[in-house]
Amino acid sequence: MPQDRLEWHGASRRDLLKSLGVAVLLPASELLGQAGRGPTGTGRRRIDVHHHMLPPMIELWAARHWSPEVSLETMDKFETETAILSVTGLQPLFADPFYDGSQRARKLVRDTNEFGAKAARDNPRRFGFFAALPLPDLDASLKEIEYGFDSLKADGVMMFSDTGDKWLGDPLFRPIMEELNRRKAVVFIHPSVPNCCRGMVAGVGDTTLEFDLDTTRTIGSLLYNGVLAQMPDIRFIVNHSGAAVPVLAGRMRDSVRGEQGKVIPGGPDGAWEELRKLYYECAHATFQAPIAAVTKFAPPSQLLFGTDYPVWPYETTTSHIPDLNLPPDLEHAMDRGNAERLFPRLKA
Repeated sequence: MPQDRLEWHGASRRDLLKSLGVAVLLPASELLGQAGRGPTGTGRRRIDVHHHMLPPMIELWAARHWSPEVSLETMDKFETETAILSVTGLQPLFADPFYDGSQRARKLVRDTNEFGAKAARDNPRRFGFFAALPLPDLDASLKEIEYGFDSLKADGVMMFSDTGDKWLGDPLFRPIMEELNRRKAVVFIHPSVPNCCRGMVAGVGDTTLEFDLDTTRTIGSLLYNGVLAQMPDIRFIVNHSGAAVPVLAGRMRDSVRGEQGKVIPGGPDGAWEELRKLYYECAHATFQAPIAAVTKFAPPSQLLFGTDYPVWPYETTTSHIPDLNLPPDLEHAMDRGNAERLFPRLKA
């Protein structure tokens, strides 16, 4: 075996299967066989939870000429049965006071959500979608949650890591979180670049560093403001193998004190468990170091597959996976097994 391949030093196979809710006597070959055959005939049938739609009504993406058919062709090539579509590139628009609360912003969100819903209706086994929200407009966002789930049958919502320099644990967003908790919603967190931190490092694009740092900021905001503990029925998905969360989780745990300790049952130990209960998708972060960090930190049941396609090519995620040397059971869980629990309609 090549020496540069990542060795799996996690739980035993018996413990791994228990954590995934699988009978421990089930042979791995039978477990994988239950998944059936995928679009390419190989049996992987991945569920991609970080897969963008680039609808034509968003000017930023108009020149890309993306369509659902483009995604379907690529999904077949890369052993993906289903992609949960989400929009990107909207957050700066809604953080601009000119658009905050405007009919134009509300209409743009509604149009993109209806675009995603149509793709899912036309191809229900191939697409799902996360509804966008017109934050920081709270009233419109609550209405969009209702419309997205009740009328469009969204699989969850997508929220940017910050909106107008407020992160997701901010008290401003409490009514949104309460409603999402009531609905037991899946919330996919997409990174953003806050106004505070644009153009900070000469020669380095904002998204290169700030995306994952901002994701980590918003997880800290959710943790320290008690949202993770007090809204336990929200299922949060963290992008890019957890951004910096797995590496900083110990420091975040040890920093719980004072007022923070009052809103996190169990204090530091409670904080640790709240972070480990999050879901972590691997888009453009299947390099050995981030996968080693997230698999050491989070239980196998919390890992998901994602790609960030078409913003990034599929290969930036998939080409590194063979070198990870993951056990077949864990690979299956990340490919689709864990996502089937989040999205029961997609269960094989």
